[in-house]
Amino acid sequence: MEKISKLNKLEGLNRSLDITVPKKEYIAIFNNSVKEYTTKAKLDGFRAGKVPENVIIKKYKDKIHFDVINKIIETSVSESLSENKLHTASPPKLSIKSEASFENDLKFSVEFEIYPLFQLSALDKLSIEEPEVDITDADINGVISNIQKQNIKWEESKAAAKSGDKVVVDYNGFIEGKKIEDISGENFTFIIDDKIKGDNATVKLYEEFYRNSLDEKVGAEKKFTFNMATDYIKKEIAGKTVDYTINIKHIYHGLLPKLDNEFYKKLGLDKSTHENFKKNVLEHMTVELEQRKQSILSASINDELLKHNDFEIPKNMLDNEKENIRNQYKSMMKELDEKTKLELETIAIKRVKLNIIYMKLAQEHNIEVSDKDVYDFISKSSQSTQNELVSKAKEDKNYLNQIKNKIIEDGIINAIKTKCKIVKIKKDFAEVVN
Repeated sequence: MEKISKLNKLEGLNRSLDITVPKKEYIAIFNNSVKEYTTKAKLDGFRAGKVPENVIIKKYKDKIHFDVINKIIETSVSESLSENKLHTASPPKLSIKSEASFENDLKFSVEFEIYPLFQLSALDKLSIEEPEVDITDADINGVISNIQKQNIKWEESKAAAKSGDKVVVDYNGFIEGKKIEDISGENFTFIIDDKIKGDNATVKLYEEFYRNSLDEKVGAEKKFTFNMATDYIKKEIAGKTVDYTINIKHIYHGLLPKLDNEFYKKLGLDKSTHENFKKNVLEHMTVELEQRKQSILSASINDELLKHNDFEIPKNMLDNEKENIRNQYKSMMKELDEKTKLELETIAIKRVKLNIIYMKLAQEHNIEVSDKDVYDFISKSSQSTQNELVSKAKEDKNYLNQIKNKIIEDGIINAIKTKCKIVKIKKDFAEVVN
């Protein structure tokens, strides 16, 4: 298409194009569109394909004009971007300066962001840590013990609570004598001395519940004070001293199941010996370990990629990612304070940077994925889930793209592994999978 286009470099990654398309282009496309209408339009009083052009123009002029303008803008912008070797990272913002007509040229501008232009750091500079793990008998026995605990039989007890017992309490939190609903609750259940994952304040609070329930019986009331963390999400509670009262409602003593055929059968292993059971557990541990090692390796690679590649990121991409993360956070019924917003923004920046790095790596290593690659990927899954996955991939384009992205990511990770320096770190099974 004949046109005059001028590229303008604005602040950061912002660019604009000033484009002029001569009126003769508009006239030619307009006239061709009118002719197409004459062959397709069906109007009363005229045979199909025999409607006069003046009738078409009278009835459809505004629509034809609108469609022609859109076509010219779309084509001229696409060609101008290609000529300048630009890839937009945001939707172009259109500003029409002069509307096209039989008398006037079309003059307009589009403003957009581009992807950053940068050179990827050499992959052989990356130093990646990979855990090296030997699964021992102690590891296997530890997993078997956890399986037993997951299938424990609880029996209500009137005896004093001891370590390992399950306790149910009602609790109330008071600040300066006033009950605070947000830190009060009913039927709170925990296992005394159970390991808790979480921030230090949460762990300490659980430990207080453990300590004040230990050696107590049903019906007991205990009181203790607790200094709430200064970064607690509720500002009116953060940093305050809370007076807790707990009332023990139930105590349950746990009975571990015996390692016998009845237990193995419950786990789907009929007529299994203990050695076969251990072998089955080892197989599952091996799969879990490999998955976790791959996850750790990927995380290590991502950290190294971010450390060795610094560049400006498009604001539009960052804003979209921040919005996605915030919506996910809100869907979990969590409030967004200023500290959380800053943490989520840091996560969004990392995600956008990695997305851009991965796009560049995929281009440089010619990693492309076809629909056939997706179905080959699915065929490696268990037979019981293959049909379900194939059906879902055919019906849901987003799911299909998710699998494609996963295959591309795996391809990039494998390409990096062949070039980077991998440092083996000896670790225990529990360190890696927990």
